[in-house]
Amino acid sequence: MERMTKTDLRVVKTKKAIRLAFSELMSRKPMEEISISDISAEALINRKTFYAHYASVHEVIAEIEDEITASFQKLLAGKHLKDILGNPYGFFHDLLQIVNETIDVYGRLLTTNGNFNLVNKIIQMARREICLTFEHEAAVDKQTLDTSVYFTLAGMLAVFADWYSNGKKQPIESLSEQLGRLCFDGIHGILGIAE
Repeated sequence: MERMTKTDLRVVKTKKAIRLAFSELMSRKPMEEISISDISAEALINRKTFYAHYASVHEVIAEIEDEITASFQKLLAGKHLKDILGNPYGFFHDLLQIVNETIDVYGRLLTTNGNFNLVNKIIQMARREICLTFEHEAAVDKQTLDTSVYFTLAGMLAVFADWYSNGKKQPIESLSEQLGRLCFDGIHGILGIAE
């Protein structure tokens, strides 16, 4: 059993190194130009080691997308729109916590110039999951829900990318509270403007 655990830890560490290398390379060149040789050199592994874990660069990307989708599905499981509206700050904290836990890979992906396709895929996956989860509970039509979810996700990711790029100076709790207030109370709520 102990041997199995050590093997599993090596697999986890190697896959993490590969994903980190991929995200680092994305900061220097377009995603389409990143090769297995590039990733292997950046991760300090040989090509054979890469192929022991992934068949292609596209498989690395697919795994990142799958992990993000699974995180959103887990966050949304059992949630009801009325509960989120009752405690939006807690929901945004949990959402940003998912991103923060995987910041080494995802933070760089969100802040890399010229690689908008992957970020857009992430937004579209999250958008689809959130809309499917809440379409029967929302008191608006599907188009309004979709627009609202897209606006919220795009804005949240833009704020997160800025936070990450500027050295994460603000505590994530404070950032999630501000995002929750912006999304659920609007500009009036956060600036304290009376209607």
